[in-house]
Amino acid sequence: MSQKLSKQKLQVLLSHSAVRYGLVGVANTIVGLGFSFFLVFIGVLPELANTLGIIAGMINSYFLNKRFTFKSQNSHKSDFVRFCIAMGISYAVNMLIFTLSFRILGINEYISILIASVAYTITGYLISRFWAFKQR
Repeated sequence: MSQKLSKQKLQVLLSHSAVRYGLVGVANTIVGLGFSFFLVFIGVLPELANTLGIIAGMINSYFLNKRFTFKSQNSHKSDFVRFCIAMGISYAVNMLIFTLSFRILGINEYISILIASVAYTITGYLISRFWAFKQR
């Protein structure tokens, strides 16, 4: 009985796109931040490391978000272009926040990457949810 109840609770929880986006985000964060942190650790310029980490996460993100998060039935051509625009805007927000926190405010580069990643995630979800993967 409790196993059935747990499955129902899980299904209800996973019915929300924000929760699914969060799960995909965890995977993308592990890939993207892990890659960014590794690159900073080996001496790559933090801005470049941040950018390459975002690209690594984006590759995984498109496919997972299209099918799992937003369950889009739109063509890849349509969704991919919109996704790239959404992520481009999110990246611009990310770099603005990163530059402000790291270069202007002097916050540690690892913490600055984390702060910028939060802004990127929120921006990416909102644009993806309401525009990029919106059913047409």
